[in-house]
Amino acid sequence: MSEGSSNLTKKHSSPPSAGPSSAAPPTADAFQIDKLYRDAKALKLKVCVLEKENAALKKSLYELSTRYNSLAHKALPFTLDILDATEPRIDSLLEGLGDPDSASALSPDTTTVITTTPQSLQKDMHRHGSRHFHLKNEIKGHTGAVYAVQYSPCGKYIASGSFDKTVRIWDSGSPSSISSLQKELHCLKKHSLNVSDVSWSSDSTELISGAYDQTCKVWDVETGKFLDATECDGFIQCVMFNPLDKNVFFSGTSRNALYIVDRRKPEHVAVLRNDAMINSLYVYRNGLTVMSADSSGCLKTWDVRTGRVLDTIVNEPSRKPISHIAWCPFTPDTDAVDDDPAVHEPRYVAINSYDNVIRIYDRAYDVPQPKVVHSLKGYKNKNWPIKSSFFAGSPHHRPHPYDWRMGSHDELVYNGGEVALNDVLLPTTSSSPDEKEILLATGSADPYVYVYSITESSADQIQRLEGHTDRVYAVSFHPFEPVLASCSADFSIRVWYSTKNARKSKPI
Repeated sequence: MSEGSSNLTKKHSSPPSAGPSSAAPPTADAFQIDKLYRDAKALKLKVCVLEKENAALKKSLYELSTRYNSLAHKALPFTLDILDATEPRIDSLLEGLGDPDSASALSPDTTTVITTTPQSLQKDMHRHGSRHFHLKNEIKGHTGAVYAVQYSPCGKYIASGSFDKTVRIWDSGSPSSISSLQKELHCLKKHSLNVSDVSWSSDSTELISGAYDQTCKVWDVETGKFLDATECDGFIQCVMFNPLDKNVFFSGTSRNALYIVDRRKPEHVAVLRNDAMINSLYVYRNGLTVMSADSSGCLKTWDVRTGRVLDTIVNEPSRKPISHIAWCPFTPDTDAVDDDPAVHEPRYVAINSYDNVIRIYDRAYDVPQPKVVHSLKGYKNKNWPIKSSFFAGSPHHRPHPYDWRMGSHDELVYNGGEVALNDVLLPTTSSSPDEKEILLATGSADPYVYVYSITESSADQIQRLEGHTDRVYAVSFHPFEPVLASCSADFSIRVWYSTKNARKSKPI
């Protein structure tokens, strides 16, 4: 019994024999591989943290740069504007753009700027019986510099594009009510880089936006729904719908290209090649002709059907870049034989240039080529994409060739009168002599808006609007009323209303 017990004890106490299922002790190689995996994981986490910190630093750098106006006058064209972008493809896009104004950008500004004193402004205002603008509202919501602002053709909406990569649509409120507030209707977030320009369809039902992400995007105004997108080559500098067909739009890019896009045929995109970066464009009312303004200081008129340049105008001898084309609302030409508004174009064109001068061209039908009739000074444009806007009193207006039907949109009311006549929107302002005025407002590289009074024989600065704290990139007049919207690098939009100064007779 004791022997059996002893054998049983030995059997259970003996170690199990080594078999194929037994775990082998870890080797030095296994420890090394495990350590490498752990180190790689730690490095990935560090890279992720560093990328987030880098993005935050770039954003802070941009925000700081917008506060230093002294740097703005020495920066190269558009340089500081893209510091907010965090995409590596920006470096490749910048290659080959050239610097048409690098010499003047790095040297002291030698341009003579004629400034207007407050006393002379007061005299001009009383002499012309000019309007005086006051701040109506400040619109806040954007978290980056606001680069573009534009009233809709119906006057009911304001669209804005910003470095915060959003497009926003605002209810413009009643232009005749000082207390009317602008509220945000839609915040559109499909762009991945800075939004540079916005444009309305003629019926105010669709909006197109262009951005540095190389895309143009179309939006439904009533719902805020994204409709479609088109990719282009280079930063989108400017966009505009065909006035007669919202299925067709045009865009200009930093890669010297003018795009013609028919949204019904997404595979059919026509590209017209320019010899310089296209900063601004205007589509003629017939939809067949386009004027472009570029970084070599040239205005070119293109035939959309043939793709050929019909005419080229050098804006000024030193060929400073042009930042914007502004066309005055239709002004009747009494000498014109054909009174069809579809074939008439605005008579006056304002050209913003990097030499700190706005040149106004007269396109009268009795001259073979547009000629400069006024040169406006006092504002600052050099090295910044500053935009301007015209306002013309009701005697200068004609019905738009597009039938402005609002569909389910609410009817508009201005000055106590409905502007819907058989669903076609028309201004209801009267035709008093004072309303024959033409105003031009412009943004500026300083924090001001400049307003000028324009006639055939004279052009005078009548006011400098103060309130913004940084560069004013763009302005836009209401289509029917002397109400002005301005947007700035201070992240805000300001709306200004006007009052009329009574004419004062001089004592004999």
